[in-house]
Amino acid sequence: MSALEVVASGVECRTALKPCPAKMTSRLPGKGKNLSVSVALPIRKEVVTAWLIFGGDMLAAGRASAPHNILLVSKRNDLCLEARMTTIRNIARKAGRSAHGSLLLASGIAALGLGSAHAAPATPGSPPPVTRQPHASAPPRKPSQKIKGAEKHDMHAPEVLYVVGERNSYAAPDSGMGDKRPTAFLQQTQTTHVITHQTLADFDPQTMEDMAKYVPGVAIGNDFGGTQDALIKRGFGANDDGSILRDGIRMPIGRNYQGATAERVEILKGPASLFYGMQEPGGVINVITKAPNHRRWDGGFGTQWSSLGGGNGHFDVSGPASRDIAFRLIGEFRNENYWRNFGANRQTLVAPTLDWKHGRWDASISYEFAKYDNTLDRGAIFVGNNPISGPQKRLDESWTASFGDRHLLASQINFRMTPHDRFRLSGGYNHDDYHDRQADPSSYDPVTGILTRRYRSNGGTIRANGNIALDYIATHDLWGMRHEITAGVDYENRRQDQGLFYQSSNVGGFLPSDPVYGLLQPVGKVNAASSNLQQNIDSVSGYVKDNIHLTRQVTLSGGVRYQWFHIRYGSGIPFDLTTNAGYTKPLPFAAIVWQPLKTVSFYGDYSQSFGANLLSAGTVLQGGYKPTTGREFEVGARYDNGWLTGDLALYNIHKKNVLQSAGLDENGNNIQRLTGLAGSKGLEFSLTGNLSRHWSTIVAYAWTDARTLRDTPEDQGKQLIGVPKNSGSIYVTWHGTLPWKDTGMRAGGGVHLVGTRSATLTNSFQVPGYGTLDAFASWSFPHLLGRRVNLQVNAVNLLNQGYIVAPTGSAYRNSWGQGRTINVATSVVF
Repeated sequence: MSALEVVASGVECRTALKPCPAKMTSRLPGKGKNLSVSVALPIRKEVVTAWLIFGGDMLAAGRASAPHNILLVSKRNDLCLEARMTTIRNIARKAGRSAHGSLLLASGIAALGLGSAHAAPATPGSPPPVTRQPHASAPPRKPSQKIKGAEKHDMHAPEVLYVVGERNSYAAPDSGMGDKRPTAFLQQTQTTHVITHQTLADFDPQTMEDMAKYVPGVAIGNDFGGTQDALIKRGFGANDDGSILRDGIRMPIGRNYQGATAERVEILKGPASLFYGMQEPGGVINVITKAPNHRRWDGGFGTQWSSLGGGNGHFDVSGPASRDIAFRLIGEFRNENYWRNFGANRQTLVAPTLDWKHGRWDASISYEFAKYDNTLDRGAIFVGNNPISGPQKRLDESWTASFGDRHLLASQINFRMTPHDRFRLSGGYNHDDYHDRQADPSSYDPVTGILTRRYRSNGGTIRANGNIALDYIATHDLWGMRHEITAGVDYENRRQDQGLFYQSSNVGGFLPSDPVYGLLQPVGKVNAASSNLQQNIDSVSGYVKDNIHLTRQVTLSGGVRYQWFHIRYGSGIPFDLTTNAGYTKPLPFAAIVWQPLKTVSFYGDYSQSFGANLLSAGTVLQGGYKPTTGREFEVGARYDNGWLTGDLALYNIHKKNVLQSAGLDENGNNIQRLTGLAGSKGLEFSLTGNLSRHWSTIVAYAWTDARTLRDTPEDQGKQLIGVPKNSGSIYVTWHGTLPWKDTGMRAGGGVHLVGTRSATLTNSFQVPGYGTLDAFASWSFPHLLGRRVNLQVNAVNLLNQGYIVAPTGSAYRNSWGQGRTINVATSVVF
């Protein structure tokens, strides 16, 4: 019997763990006879739908008719599936280039926790997704040489079986955020949340702000008229805090979530400076994009139509260009109406990716171009605790917009030196040429009801980030203890160069109760004080972390980062250099994990953050400049039974030199200043995964007490802007197979609740809490016209609630939440 090697998700395994047998039988689709497989799944149940792609050489030679012991490997090195192939008959044979057969594992095996045998790929309009794994342990090896007959086949040559796992679950068994390598959920040293591919496919989020619905302790801050990501994590965060990454590359201000390219979203809570540099103490978010398919060519195309008018069209094609190279190309064009009484959002997206794998080496390079033109909506104006008008009619003009071109380049090279040691060189660069036009409110007279506005415009700003990192990732046994070591160095440059800033004089006569548009024209003069903003940050750091498995139940983790950065900042015509200084700080990390049971673990950690306070165009800093620092203590408990994961965390964060909004000056510039000390303490709970074979859920709750602890008497003890004390969500989904032509169906919905939030630094007024109801239904027809056809309907804010989603620190410019919107999507997979 020849050797048979199985490779899955870049992980090799040649030794099965103690078996736990469970019988199952399936069929090779369209290729004849039955395949009898005996499967053993040790330790836990994996909730997956798995496509087993059998190398064409093995099938074409007919050698699979002999018994083989094979190992199917999950992403976790300690989990293996052992199977024994007993019979394969009547497999199609071709000389030369061999046809690849595919086996879809059967459904309904309770001991295995497998998904439906006819389950559709999670993303309508795309092939079974291949997740980009920047922290994968090892690349798959090449398939064996093609043959013309079994008699010429080397009986001792290894044959390769590739396994693609598609998790049709809301729960993720691991995450790479905390360790730069996949770490099992129960063994993670900090709180992490993964918004899985299935969650993204079902609920179809449009922006990063939608992620707050599925993760506890995330709120929405000043999103600059609905044009920028502004997520507050555990009480801290802003639209320019640098906490959003794409494949590990820090992104600039703007919208950084693209549903067409996103595979999943991972969130690391608490200070993340150990591996991710200058960050807020609340956490960091990484959007992981789709990777090319090395096994076969496939793809899809589709459209989505909005009840508001317009929609988008998209395509996704991927496959092997050669034995070692795979390619993926994703494109999208979007043109849809804005949800209020006028406006439109337009975008053109093109994203090619190349992957290369050869022996111990693998590499990837990806590029993304986006041309965008989005509505900039200055939102609501408050008098006391009430807005002066509702969400139906806007208070600005049809020409308001943010527009520009964005380029993103990311690359990675991995070399596996030994089975236990590897090196990774990664880097990226993004460049955003940004412009905007604003109809900015300057004053409101509650007696006459007249709103005074002015034209303001950023005439052009270049926002660019670049970074490079070299990591050493190893696993070794020393003195009877397993050490998981991650060490590295990185360099980063963050640059913002703004040109001219335009502003007009104030123009009155606008009645919000009966708006007449066109009174304010997009014409203004150069505002010398707000022009020529230049900000440049260089950062160099070294870091190391060691997860030491003292026993099978106890893991002790320690690490440190030594951070240096230099900031140069100034603005104005003539140019006034206000900050030119460098700062250094060591950032220690310590954690312990205790897992007394197979399904339960407890953890505690201490971490620190350190970074630059960043300013943007149209902003004035009041007082002197200082970097911001933070620290967190955290304890928690986790549960994972293979179907359902739960997490409970308690934390306490202190942050010094917090950049806060303090209103507007006479020119409409956003005044910001540093508060002495702010604190956030809270409790977070999440429960995600499968309740049963047909029911899944997402439950999230957070209690957050975020306050200014030391500052002026007017601010001290007051709640931080935009942070609700209570927030939570609950979503439930049914999934199964309908009797008509094996049609797969998923349907679900839920509610997202957010409490009252303070709207200014002094808590002079509050914006009320809100609740939104969302729902979806999708159908997958596997054999319609010879192709898989998908249909999906998503409804957002079904009850059409009017609510403020993002207070800004001022009575002006508070963003309304999106009204009722229904999207209908169709797609074809080939």
